[in-house]
Amino acid sequence: MKLGTFLLSLLQPALAKILLSLGFSVVSIIGMQALLTQLKTSLVSSFSSLPADALSMFLLGGGGIALGIIFGALTTKLLLWQIQRSTQILGSNNG
Repeated sequence: MKLGTFLLSLLQPALAKILLSLGFSVVSIIGMQALLTQLKTSLVSSFSSLPADALSMFLLGGGGIALGIIFGALTTKLLLWQIQRSTQILGSNNG
């Protein structure tokens, strides 16, 4: 048996787990990012239909900052969940 074949047979299960984890992460993050973008677009269109005075009061009261904090928290939670999920996939012994 050649050395390259031997090393490849040793690394193949770990490499498969890493690639599976990365693929799952990319698909999940892209899907959730699309969902968050659609939610932001929906909120912006809803707020644009408000009367000018109500929208001004909302923005003066910190509504825009609050929405930024909420979306930032959702994105951070998604990232942390995805990291945890990826490490679970990599740590499993199912090959």
